[in-house]
Order: sequence, then C-alpha cells, then structure tokens
Amino acid sequence: MKKTRFLLFASLLFSLIVLFVAVGTGSVFISPKESFRILAHRLFSLPADSTIPAYRVAIIADLRLPRVLLAFIAGGALSVSGAVMQSVLKNPLASSFTLGVSSGASLGAGTVILFGFTGALHGFVTVPAAGFAISLLTVFFLLRFSRAIDPSFQNNTIILAGMILSLFLNAVLTLFSALSTDGLKNLLSWQLGSFALKGYAPVLILAPIAALGSLAIFRYRRELDILTFGTDEAASLGVPVKKTKNILITIASILTGCTIAFTGVIGFIDLAIPHMVRRIWGPAHRTLIPFSLLFGGTFMVLADLFCRTALPSAELPVGAVTAILGAPVFAHIYLTSRRRGA
Repeated sequence: MKKTRFLLFASLLFSLIVLFVAVGTGSVFISPKESFRILAHRLFSLPADSTIPAYRVAIIADLRLPRVLLAFIAGGALSVSGAVMQSVLKNPLASSFTLGVSSGASLGAGTVILFGFTGALHGFVTVPAAGFAISLLTVFFLLRFSRAIDPSFQNNTIILAGMILSLFLNAVLTLFSALSTDGLKNLLSWQLGSFALKGYAPVLILAPIAALGSLAIFRYRRELDILTFGTDEAASLGVPVKKTKNILITIASILTGCTIAFTGVIGFIDLAIPHMVRRIWGPAHRTLIPFSLLFGGTFMVLADLFCRTALPSAELPVGAVTAILGAPVFAHIYLTSRRRGA
C-alpha cells in the first residue's frame, strides 16, 4: 500500500511537471520563471509581475493553460472509460467507441454542423450539446436492445450490437454529409479532434464530470475486479451483474460522450493507456483507475504538445496523431489476445 501511494504521488508529480512544461512551450517560448509567475498570479492570486509583457500573460493564461487542462482532463476521462469497458466486457479491445458512443456524438454534432447553427456562440453551445445527447441516447438504446435480444446480457452481444449500431450511425452521417456539403470542412475538423481555442468553459464543465465519474467508478473497484473473471463467477460471488454492467457502461459512456462532445473524436487512447497501465501495475482496479487517469491525461498533453510544435506554420490534428500512435498498440493487443485464445 505504501509503495502504491508513493508511485501515485510520483505519477502525480510527473503529470504536474508535464503540464507546466506544456504551458510554457509553443511557437512563442516563455521561460519557466515567467510561466510560474503568471500561473501563480492567475491560479493563486499572488502579486503580478509587471515586467512580463501583456501578450505573454495572455498566451499563458488565456490560450495555453485552458488548452493543456482540457487535454489532460480529456485524456484521463477517456482512459478511465476504456479501462472500465475492457473490464466489464472482458475484452481488451472493448471501449465506448466500439459501442457506438463516438458515432452517436459524431451524428449529433455533425447534424448541427451540417444543417444547424453556424455562428460561433450557437456552435459552441449546440454542437457539444447535440453530440452528448445523441451519444447518451445511443448507449441507452444499445443497452435496451442488447437486453431484448439476449436476456442474459452477454458481453459478446453488447459488443456486436454496438458495432452494428456504430455502422448504422456512421452511414446516416455519411448520408447527411452527401445532402449538405457546405459544412463538410467544419465537420472533418471536428472529427479529427482539437483542444485549440476552447477557452475555460469546457474545462469547467468537464472537470467535475470527469472527477465525479472517476470517483463513482472507483467505488465499484471490487465489482470490476470480480467481473474480470466472468459473469458466472461474479454472480456466484454476489455481484448483481446486469445492474452493475448497466451502471458502469453508462458512467463510462458519459465520460466518453462528454469528452468528445467538446473536443471531437479522439480515439485509441482509451485502448492503449489502460492496457499499458495493466502491464506495469497489474489489473487491480484500485491502481488501474487512478493510474489510467493520470497517465491518460499526461499522454494526451504530450500528444497535443507534439501536434502544436511539430510544424512551424501548421498544427496537426490530435485525433490523427493518437490514432497513429495507438494503432500499433491496438494491433499488439489483438495479436496477443488471439495467441492466448489459440
């Protein structure tokens, strides 16, 4: 227990260092000393340093800090969600994305982008609202549909139904795109994912959702440990399997749905990070959940930092970068699971 607490503290310290470095790094380099003074003034109301130019203060406080915080929260929420899905469905390739959450969010946000409000204010409100609403409806429909066709609520049924639903929602979005081509560029930009120019509003909304969702999941750490042995074993040990699955899948889907509603579709991190955490610290959820949160958030900050500094005059889409980095991990998980099943 002492070793786990020490490692958790060390991981938290490492995450804070990465956050601090990311805030000061960019096309305009700001020294750690200036960054610290600006952050101390904005976060802790310490006296401001009048020698620091106003534009540097604006870059740190108004542009980079909310971006870095949003990236950390998004990465942590997605990683925790992925860890839960893999444990509940007893499948290393399971995630909210495979259950159609991202497809539902894309359909909701895409419908607004292609046919709805285009103004900056309306878009900021309606795009994430529509994305989250349709993603949540997708999960509720998936759970009801899976239970209707398979009263035993088997994991394979849920995964297969999610894949079918995801294909259907993607097809509907493709049809909408063909009917309205004016917003295709904006839709593609949203689907590739970004943390740029979001401001503090998404941070203030997502932070409590991610914190409460992660705490709620952590309370189910014993049930999650038992579910990894199978539904029959869990039921024999007194776990209400169907109810627990419903609750955990819903919470994990809310984490994913809220995140991608504001940031766009950012995949693979929910598959890769929990898998790596299991390899290092083991499958126990008392360590898997907090370490997935910290390392998922830190990885996302580093990925976003690379996206905005790799090219001098352009910014890479973070969703594409996480997909490129996560694809080999996905392939490794798939091949490993096949060898074990052979």
